[in-house]
Amino acid sequence: MHRRLVWMAGLTAMLLGPQASGAASLDGWIDLFNGRDLQGWHLKDASGPNGWVVQNGVYANKPPSTDIQTDADYYNFQLHVEFNIAFGSNSGVYLRDKYEAQIFDSYGKPLDLESCGALFARIAPAADATRPPDTWQTFDITFVGKRLTVRQNGILVLSNVDVGPMGTGRASGRPDAPGPLRLQGDHGKVSFRNVRIRPLTAAEAARLAQEMEGER
Repeated sequence: MHRRLVWMAGLTAMLLGPQASGAASLDGWIDLFNGRDLQGWHLKDASGPNGWVVQNGVYANKPPSTDIQTDADYYNFQLHVEFNIAFGSNSGVYLRDKYEAQIFDSYGKPLDLESCGALFARIAPAADATRPPDTWQTFDITFVGKRLTVRQNGILVLSNVDVGPMGTGRASGRPDAPGPLRLQGDHGKVSFRNVRIRPLTAAEAARLAQEMEGER
Protein backbone atom coordinates (compact mmCIF):
# COMPACT_ATOMS: atom_id res chain seq x y z
CA MET A 1 0.00 0.00 0.00
CA HIS A 2 1.23 3.52 -0.77
CA ARG A 3 2.67 5.26 2.31
CA ARG A 4 0.17 8.12 2.06
CA LEU A 5 -2.72 5.63 2.06
CA VAL A 6 -1.24 3.88 5.11
CA TRP A 7 -0.98 7.24 6.92
CA MET A 8 -4.57 8.14 6.02
CA ALA A 9 -5.80 4.75 7.24
CA GLY A 10 -4.03 5.27 10.55
CA LEU A 11 -5.48 8.76 10.93
CA THR A 12 -8.98 7.43 10.20
CA ALA A 13 -8.54 4.73 12.86
CA MET A 14 -7.56 7.34 15.45
CA LEU A 15 -10.54 9.51 14.61
CA LEU A 16 -12.99 6.62 14.74
CA GLY A 17 -11.66 5.28 18.07
CA PRO A 18 -11.99 1.61 19.11
CA GLN A 19 -12.64 -0.81 16.28
CA ALA A 20 -15.20 -3.57 15.89
CA SER A 21 -15.57 -6.23 18.56
CA GLY A 22 -12.32 -8.06 19.21
CA ALA A 23 -10.10 -5.66 17.19
CA ALA A 24 -7.64 -3.36 18.94
CA SER A 25 -7.35 0.31 17.98
CA LEU A 26 -3.98 2.02 17.63
CA ASP A 27 -3.99 2.97 21.33
CA GLY A 28 -4.76 -0.59 22.43
CA TRP A 29 -8.48 -0.26 23.22
CA ILE A 30 -10.71 -3.17 22.21
CA ASP A 31 -14.41 -2.58 21.63
CA LEU A 32 -16.12 -5.60 23.21
CA PHE A 33 -19.53 -4.85 21.70
CA ASN A 34 -19.97 -4.93 17.92
CA GLY A 35 -23.44 -3.35 18.13
CA ARG A 36 -25.14 -6.27 16.40
CA ASP A 37 -24.92 -9.45 18.48
CA LEU A 38 -23.11 -11.19 21.34
CA GLN A 39 -20.04 -12.18 19.34
CA GLY A 40 -17.14 -12.53 21.78
CA TRP A 41 -19.53 -13.21 24.67
CA HIS A 42 -21.46 -16.22 25.93
CA LEU A 43 -24.06 -16.95 28.59
CA LYS A 44 -22.51 -17.83 31.93
CA ASP A 45 -25.25 -20.43 32.32
CA ALA A 46 -25.66 -21.99 28.88
CA SER A 47 -28.97 -23.56 29.91
CA GLY A 48 -30.33 -20.37 31.48
CA PRO A 49 -32.81 -17.91 29.97
CA ASN A 50 -31.41 -15.35 27.54
CA GLY A 51 -33.08 -11.97 27.94
CA TRP A 52 -30.41 -10.01 26.04
CA VAL A 53 -31.51 -7.92 23.06
CA VAL A 54 -29.17 -5.80 20.92
CA GLN A 55 -30.64 -2.72 19.29
CA ASN A 56 -28.91 0.43 17.98
CA GLY A 57 -25.68 -0.49 19.76
CA VAL A 58 -27.42 -0.94 23.13
CA TYR A 59 -27.31 -4.33 24.87
CA ALA A 60 -30.49 -4.46 26.93
CA ASN A 61 -31.28 -7.21 29.40
CA LYS A 62 -34.79 -7.99 30.55
CA PRO A 63 -35.58 -10.65 33.17
CA PRO A 64 -35.73 -13.55 33.23
CA SER A 65 -32.16 -13.79 32.05
CA THR A 66 -28.64 -14.77 32.99
CA ASP A 67 -25.17 -13.20 33.03
CA ILE A 68 -22.99 -12.83 29.94
CA GLN A 69 -19.21 -13.07 29.99
CA THR A 70 -16.38 -12.58 27.54
CA ASP A 71 -14.86 -15.52 25.73
CA ALA A 72 -11.42 -14.07 26.53
CA ASP A 73 -9.73 -13.74 29.93
CA TYR A 74 -8.09 -10.53 31.17
CA TYR A 75 -5.72 -9.63 34.01
CA ASN A 76 -4.28 -6.09 34.11
CA PHE A 77 -6.46 -3.66 32.18
CA GLN A 78 -8.33 -0.39 31.85
CA LEU A 79 -12.06 -0.70 31.23
CA HIS A 80 -14.82 1.67 30.15
CA VAL A 81 -18.46 0.68 30.68
CA GLU A 82 -21.63 2.69 30.07
CA PHE A 83 -24.74 1.38 31.83
CA ASN A 84 -28.36 2.28 32.43
CA ILE A 85 -30.08 0.71 35.44
CA ALA A 86 -33.85 0.60 35.79
CA PHE A 87 -35.70 1.81 38.87
CA GLY A 88 -35.11 -0.57 41.78
CA SER A 89 -32.86 -2.81 39.70
CA ASN A 90 -29.51 -4.46 40.42
CA SER A 91 -26.57 -5.54 38.26
CA GLY A 92 -22.79 -5.53 38.29
CA VAL A 93 -19.54 -5.72 36.34
CA TYR A 94 -17.45 -8.71 37.38
CA LEU A 95 -13.70 -8.29 36.89
CA ARG A 96 -11.71 -11.50 36.32
CA ASP A 97 -15.07 -13.18 37.05
CA LYS A 98 -14.49 -12.67 40.79
CA TYR A 99 -14.58 -9.02 41.84
CA GLU A 100 -17.83 -7.11 41.35
CA ALA A 101 -18.10 -3.41 40.67
CA GLN A 102 -21.65 -2.95 41.90
CA ILE A 103 -24.40 -1.49 39.71
CA PHE A 104 -27.50 -0.67 41.70
CA ASP A 105 -30.30 1.88 41.82
CA SER A 106 -28.97 3.46 45.02
CA TYR A 107 -29.71 7.05 44.00
CA GLY A 108 -30.43 9.23 47.04
CA LYS A 109 -29.57 6.45 49.53
CA PRO A 110 -26.77 6.39 52.14
CA LEU A 111 -23.50 4.85 50.99
CA ASP A 112 -22.85 1.26 52.01
CA LEU A 113 -21.24 -1.95 50.76
CA GLU A 114 -24.06 -2.47 48.24
CA SER A 115 -24.18 1.06 46.79
CA CYS A 116 -23.56 1.63 43.12
CA GLY A 117 -19.81 1.95 42.66
CA ALA A 118 -18.91 -0.30 45.60
CA LEU A 119 -16.63 -3.29 45.43
CA PHE A 120 -19.66 -5.36 46.27
CA ALA A 121 -19.82 -6.55 49.89
CA ARG A 122 -16.21 -5.46 50.44
CA ILE A 123 -15.62 -1.70 50.11
CA ALA A 124 -18.18 1.10 49.96
CA PRO A 125 -17.69 3.92 47.45
CA ALA A 126 -15.85 6.93 48.84
CA ALA A 127 -18.27 9.38 47.20
CA ASP A 128 -21.84 9.38 45.96
CA ALA A 129 -21.61 9.59 42.17
CA THR A 130 -24.85 7.80 41.31
CA ARG A 131 -27.36 9.34 38.94
CA PRO A 132 -31.11 8.69 38.95
CA PRO A 133 -32.33 5.41 37.44
CA ASP A 134 -33.06 5.19 33.72
CA THR A 135 -30.14 7.51 32.89
CA TRP A 136 -26.80 6.57 31.35
CA GLN A 137 -23.82 6.33 33.68
CA THR A 138 -20.16 5.36 33.28
CA PHE A 139 -17.51 3.30 35.01
CA ASP A 140 -13.85 3.91 34.17
CA ILE A 141 -11.85 1.18 35.84
CA THR A 142 -8.15 0.46 36.25
CA PHE A 143 -7.26 -2.97 37.63
CA VAL A 144 -3.59 -3.84 38.22
CA GLY A 145 -2.65 -6.85 40.31
CA LYS A 146 -4.93 -6.67 43.32
CA ARG A 147 -5.35 -2.90 43.17
CA LEU A 148 -8.56 -1.41 41.82
CA THR A 149 -9.49 2.18 40.95
CA VAL A 150 -13.02 3.08 39.81
CA ARG A 151 -14.36 6.39 38.58
CA GLN A 152 -18.13 6.58 38.33
CA ASN A 153 -19.44 9.38 36.13
CA GLY A 154 -15.97 10.94 36.36
CA ILE A 155 -15.90 10.89 40.17
CA LEU A 156 -13.34 8.79 42.05
CA VAL A 157 -15.29 6.25 44.11
CA LEU A 158 -12.65 3.53 44.70
CA SER A 159 -9.06 4.73 44.91
CA ASN A 160 -6.40 2.06 44.52
CA VAL A 161 -8.17 -0.30 46.92
CA ASP A 162 -6.88 -3.80 47.67
CA VAL A 163 -9.54 -6.22 46.44
CA GLY A 164 -8.25 -8.94 48.75
CA PRO A 165 -8.77 -12.67 48.18
CA MET A 166 -12.09 -13.61 46.66
CA GLY A 167 -12.61 -16.92 44.93
CA THR A 168 -9.90 -18.99 43.28
CA GLY A 169 -8.30 -18.67 39.87
CA ARG A 170 -9.42 -21.47 37.59
CA ALA A 171 -6.00 -22.49 36.27
CA SER A 172 -3.37 -21.23 38.70
CA GLY A 173 -5.26 -21.41 41.98
CA ARG A 174 -4.35 -17.75 42.62
CA PRO A 175 -7.21 -15.58 43.91
CA ASP A 176 -6.12 -12.80 41.52
CA ALA A 177 -5.69 -15.00 38.42
CA PRO A 178 -6.91 -13.82 34.99
CA GLY A 179 -10.58 -14.28 34.19
CA PRO A 180 -13.39 -13.07 31.93
CA LEU A 181 -15.32 -9.84 32.18
CA ARG A 182 -18.90 -10.60 33.21
CA LEU A 183 -22.02 -8.44 33.08
CA GLN A 184 -24.69 -9.44 35.57
CA GLY A 185 -28.06 -10.07 33.99
CA ASP A 186 -29.80 -12.38 36.44
CA HIS A 187 -30.96 -9.71 38.93
CA GLY A 188 -32.88 -7.03 37.07
CA LYS A 189 -33.37 -4.83 34.03
CA VAL A 190 -30.18 -3.13 32.84
CA SER A 191 -28.66 -1.90 29.58
CA PHE A 192 -25.03 -1.54 28.48
CA ARG A 193 -23.24 0.18 25.62
CA ASN A 194 -19.70 1.21 24.61
CA VAL A 195 -17.96 -1.48 26.65
CA ARG A 196 -14.27 -1.42 25.80
CA ILE A 197 -11.12 -2.72 27.42
CA ARG A 198 -7.41 -1.97 27.13
CA PRO A 199 -5.20 -4.86 28.26
CA LEU A 200 -1.99 -3.57 29.83
CA THR A 201 1.55 -4.64 29.12
CA ALA A 202 3.82 -5.35 32.09
CA ALA A 203 5.49 -1.95 31.68
CA GLU A 204 2.15 -0.12 31.47
CA ALA A 205 0.83 -2.00 34.49
CA ALA A 206 3.93 -1.05 36.53
CA ARG A 207 3.60 2.62 35.55
CA LEU A 208 -0.11 2.74 36.34
CA ALA A 209 0.47 0.96 39.65
CA GLN A 210 2.79 3.83 40.66
CA GLU A 211 0.25 6.43 39.55
CA MET A 212 -2.56 4.68 41.43
CA GLU A 213 -0.42 4.52 44.58
CA GLY A 214 0.01 8.28 44.38
CA GLU A 215 -3.77 8.71 44.43
CA ARG A 216 -4.24 6.97 47.76
